[in-house]
Amino acid sequence: MLRNIFSQWYKYVVWALMSLFFWGWIFTLLTDAPMSKKLVLCVDAPQLQDEALAEALSGDLPEGIRQVAVHRFDYYVFDQDELLHADVYLVPESAAADYIESFRPLAETGLEPDAHGVWEYEGVALGLRLDGEAGSFLGEGEWLLCFGIDSAHRDDGAALWLAERVLSLP
Repeated sequence: MLRNIFSQWYKYVVWALMSLFFWGWIFTLLTDAPMSKKLVLCVDAPQLQDEALAEALSGDLPEGIRQVAVHRFDYYVFDQDELLHADVYLVPESAAADYIESFRPLAETGLEPDAHGVWEYEGVALGLRLDGEAGSFLGEGEWLLCFGIDSAHRDDGAALWLAERVLSLP
């Protein structure tokens, strides 16, 4: 009897893997929100404290928003196109030029950049310098806040709300 069970081991492994994927899919459906109800902040920081930052940003969400998701850039290793749909980016100033095609000009966002230093690329204001804000979540360095060009929330003001929350972090 044991020989019969062990001779079929590969079937048990296949069923276990199928079960794992099925329950993982169910868990994702229950805990994630569609892009229209979620704000996405992408951060290019290897030592990012993403859960703590998401929790700090999640209070008093705008109407219609269920969740703030904070992801490092390497979260999108298998789907680079999804990275372009982020609402707001936090990137080191030294690497910002690598992501230029993902950023929306500040003039289109409705954000008043007077209180923060503006970062420009070829004469176009694309980002705001963070003066030490969010440093406990990101690590040391010069950071820029930029808006996503293909954000699902570019017209409803939710991306602007997220940017203002990031800028107001202690």
